[in-house]
Amino acid sequence: MSTPLLSSNTAQTLGAAASNMASEARFSFLQRFREQRLANIRPLGDFFDKNRISFTTNFHTISQRWNYNLQYFSANYLVIILLLGVYAIITSWWLVFTIAFLFGGFFLISRLDGPLTIGGAALSPSTLYASYAGISLLLLLFSGATGAIFWIIGAAAIIILGHAAILEPGLEGDFSADGQV
Repeated sequence: MSTPLLSSNTAQTLGAAASNMASEARFSFLQRFREQRLANIRPLGDFFDKNRISFTTNFHTISQRWNYNLQYFSANYLVIILLLGVYAIITSWWLVFTIAFLFGGFFLISRLDGPLTIGGAALSPSTLYASYAGISLLLLLFSGATGAIFWIIGAAAIIILGHAAILEPGLEGDFSADGQV
């Protein structure tokens, strides 16, 4: 009588550890995104500082403000773009359906263990991916994805460049690394 190399509890523990590592690998990009990009979010009091708002018609001053504010508030502007994207998606039911169809179909194709036989014809996963990508592209065009993308770009440009143009740089801008004192 031989003894098993691993007990069932040990095998379950190893299986759980492997699935945790796989899920961590899948979502590690979210953790890196949070650590690298969203760590620099400036406080709302700084972002909406009414004492630093001033209007000017001098393009040289506006371009200086753009240079400073686009770097200083880059994480805040990224959040604005993400929120505009979420708003554009959830306000268009066709676009929500298309995105769910797209991700759901690619997920189902990835779960296939081999070729799919339909009516006696065997379709390989690569053929399924290619045909599904073509169908998804057409569905994206008809659901208004291009209009949503251009709306996000336009709205973000107006909001971000407008904010960057009217907000004067703070005191930390006077002591930046360009060597001027």
